[in-house]
Amino acid sequence: MPIKLSNRLGAIAGYIEQGAAVIDVGTDHGFLPVFLAQSGLAGRIIASDKSAGSLAAARRSADKHGVSERITFVTAPGLEGLDVFDADTIVIAGMGGETISGILADAPWIRKRSVRLILQPQTKAVWLCIWLSENGFIISDSQVTRDRGRKYIIFMCQGGEDRATAR
Repeated sequence: MPIKLSNRLGAIAGYIEQGAAVIDVGTDHGFLPVFLAQSGLAGRIIASDKSAGSLAAARRSADKHGVSERITFVTAPGLEGLDVFDADTIVIAGMGGETISGILADAPWIRKRSVRLILQPQTKAVWLCIWLSENGFIISDSQVTRDRGRKYIIFMCQGGEDRATAR
C-alpha cells in the first residue's frame, strides 16, 4: 500500500529530482524515504537520525511498506560520517533553523560540490536565511505550505565553493 505523505512532506518531496541520491537527515519515522523508495523518485536513499529509536521506527515503516532494501539506514548526528559522494540532495526538515545551520556548518564537504539542500525549519527561519546568505548558500526557491493547521516554509538552496568565494 502506498504511503501517504503529509502536506509538509509532500511539498518537500516536490523539490526532489528524478534519480536523485538523497540523504534525509533527522528522518524520524522515515516517511519521506519510504515514499521516495515506493515512487522510484530517488536513485539512492539514506535515512539518517541521531536517535536509534527514531531510526528503528524508520526501519519499521520501510519494512511495513516493503522497501527496506532500497534504503540505507545510518545512526548519526546530522551529516556525520557521510561525505560528498553520498548524495546530491540533502533534506533537513523539522528542526530549528539554528540546528539546521549547525548541521550544515559541521559538514564542510557540502561546499566541495553543488548539493541541493531542501530545508524546512520549524523555528528561526529568518535566522537560517541569514546564516545561509553569510555562508555562500543561495536560496533558489521557497514555498509556504499548510499542514494540520500550521504554516511551514520550505527552502531549496545550493552551496558550493564557487559561490562562497565569489562573494
